[in-house]
This record gives sequence, structure tokens and C-alpha cells, in this order.
Amino acid sequence: MNVTPSLSDGKNKRRSQLTHFLRSRRAALSPEDVGLATAGGRRKAGLRREEVAVLAGVSASWYAWLEQGRPIRVSDGILDAISGALRLTELERVHLYRLADANPPLPVQCAVRPDREVFQRIVDTQLLGPACVIDRYWDVLAANRQAAEVLHLGRDGNENFLTSLFAGSHGQKYLNWPQVARQMTARFRLQASYLADDPRYEEMADRLAESNDEFARMWARHEVEEFVPTTVELDHADEGGLPFVLFTMDLDEAACTRLLVYLPPGVTGPETVWQ
Repeated sequence: MNVTPSLSDGKNKRRSQLTHFLRSRRAALSPEDVGLATAGGRRKAGLRREEVAVLAGVSASWYAWLEQGRPIRVSDGILDAISGALRLTELERVHLYRLADANPPLPVQCAVRPDREVFQRIVDTQLLGPACVIDRYWDVLAANRQAAEVLHLGRDGNENFLTSLFAGSHGQKYLNWPQVARQMTARFRLQASYLADDPRYEEMADRLAESNDEFARMWARHEVEEFVPTTVELDHADEGGLPFVLFTMDLDEAACTRLLVYLPPGVTGPETVWQ
């Protein structure tokens, strides 16, 4: 029997994530980073709650309630003050707003069944390098020949990009795997925050963390990152390491389908670059 997640379940999950996010960002800073003087040693690294409260101009008890995920009202001005105190990036500030329910996540939409045939035609005409289409859960909906042969993606029609990156042969093709794995984890974390009421993201993260220590370590860092062009180095049997720029394009906003293309730097023509 399918059970639709309640609104309260979604809020509880966001509060739990808010607690984890604030603690992780507080632990990443030292008093010296924010211009605070300290006397003597500390048993724990990072800022104390009281120090964040002072920097943000709020009471220590109020900040403690926020970090504990209590249902309190939070204004935009206070969230900006906390963002400044914790030296958050603009993307992290937006992430904080969503977790604090000041800017609610996008609702989970019942997307139309994806047209895999259309996606397959899209990637088959992309001959510059490996290309694939992933859905909101990063399941591979289509992959061209290069992606199947080079990255081992989409060969069995039931592949997940993230799972294969950490637990399959896909991840072994990146010579700069630590960088790629960290970036993909942060991007998956950001997407999960947009759809916090969807339980599958948490289930996927829990399952991967249980089976893969590297993913568990990266997931615990609670980093968020947008999909931006990224340089990756792929292992070629004859040529060794070849650099590619991995860029993405949204295909269907409601279905959260995304085209991933591995483009060789400097290539402008339609010639095939990976045979």
C-alpha cells in the first residue's frame, strides 16, 4: 500500500537536516576564521553555539532552539545574519532558507512517464563524447554508445548514475574520482533539498551510506553545489587520461530530467572524438 508522506513528515525531515547543516557549518569554522579571540585549548573544534549567536546578533537560547530544529518563527533578516556569521556561500544561504522553511522546497510533482525513445534519440545524436539522460533520482534513462562503452552507463537499462559512481565500474573510469565523487554528492544533496518531502532521496542516501564508506563520509559533510561545467579526466585504454568538460542541461523541469554531456575542451565541430 502506497502511503503519501504527510506535510508534518516533510517539516520534521527538514528540521533534522537543518540541525545537521548548522552543526556541520559551525564545526567547519574556528574562532580565528571569524575574528574571535580565544583563551586556552578547546576540547572540540569549531565555533560554539554562543559564538554564532553573538556574531548573528541573536540570543544564545534562540540560536540553540533553531539548531535543535524546534518549530520557531524565523525572519529573513535573522537567516541572513546567521548566514553571515557562519560565512555561508550564496548557495548555502539559499539552502539554509529552504531547510528553515522560509523558502519552501518545490513540491514533488507527478511527472509524466518519461519518453525514453526521445531521450535516446537526443543522446545518440551527441557524438562529441559520452552523453546520458538522468531523472530526478539519477536513474539513467538513456545513454549513447560512448557512455555505454567508456563509462559503463545504461548498458542494462537499470542503472543509477550515483550508485554506479560509488559502487560500480562507472566510478573507476575517472582519474580524478575524489573530486567528481564529492561534487556529485553535493549536487545530489542540493537536489534532495528541493524535494525534501520525497522519501526516496533519504532512502537512497541511507542505502548508499551503509554500503559505501566514501559516500557516507562525503554525505556527512552536508555540502551543496549546483550543476556547473566541471572538468573530469577519463581513463582511455590507449590514450591514458583524457580531459572532458561535463556539463548539464535541463530537459523537463517537472520530471527533473537532465542531459549530461562529456565535451572535450576546445572541440567545436560535430566530429566524433572517442572511438
